[in-house]
Amino acid sequence: MDLIVKIIQSIEDPLLLSLILIVVTLSWIFKTHIVEYVKKIKNKKLTKKKNKIASLKNHDVFPTMNRVRNEVANMKFYTDKKFDRVKTLMCFDFTNHKVIQCSKRMEDIVNIPKIDTMGRNALKKLIFDEQNLMHQGYIEAIKVEWRSRGIEEDDINYVIHLFEKFRYDVVASFENRINAIFSNDSYSTNFELMLAIFEMWAMGIDLLPRDMSTTFESLNGKFKNLKYRR
Repeated sequence: MDLIVKIIQSIEDPLLLSLILIVVTLSWIFKTHIVEYVKKIKNKKLTKKKNKIASLKNHDVFPTMNRVRNEVANMKFYTDKKFDRVKTLMCFDFTNHKVIQCSKRMEDIVNIPKIDTMGRNALKKLIFDEQNLMHQGYIEAIKVEWRSRGIEEDDINYVIHLFEKFRYDVVASFENRINAIFSNDSYSTNFELMLAIFEMWAMGIDLLPRDMSTTFESLNGKFKNLKYRR
């Protein structure tokens, strides 16, 4: 304190002295707020430096997909109260391809070069593009699978149409949530944006057994007598 007094006494310019006194006074009055602000800035810098999108390779969405695949693998479908082997196998094969394709694309996304510094609009476009590619990937994969099992093209398209009909609310929610996430200023870094996206995807994956069950229950006995080759 004595040092501050001596410094003030040594200043001869009245204007400069007044300015210094104002700054010192305001600093003293708002010292608590200043300290909190400095801490917040430091924590923000540390968070930006520490959290990288590549670390999302360990996100819960990946074990969630494996869990969901196992859950569907244990489902059994019936037609006229008798076990329907074909319908049961078709449901698992569809789920398996969806999990494989989505997992692969999500793993690729987190390893995209410079994704942490990508512009906000560019990142948003990337998410929509990748989501479309996931969909195209598993649809094409299951078509190839089912053709090899002897299922007619019209029947393949019928099942896919049924699934997409029951899955529509989830897909529409994805689009709405992505727009909401990218318009929210609370997500200040690309890592925070991608974390929110991965949480959203994990929620959608959790609903997959419901949509698969609804889809294949709706088929009734359509494929019961099909020789679904293994």
